Amino acid sequence: MNKTIKFFAGALIGAAAGAIAVTLLAPESGDETRTAIQEKMTGLRNQLLDAARAKREELEAEWESYKQAS
Repeated sequence: MNKTIKFFAGALIGAAAGAIAVTLLAPESGDETRTAIQEKMTGLRNQLLDAARAKREELEAEWESYKQAS
């Protein structure tokens, strides 16, 4: 149990040190970084919605062809 506690404590300290280092060494300000992340997420969401619409149309067309064949 002692090794497990030491491992998780080390992981937590390492994660905190990494977060601090990334924050201090980031090339952009926090606002710029959040804006960039938000723009990328919006683009990804739009791509996902487009892919879902296309797949739905494909499946609906396939369903109709199965219904007509029966």
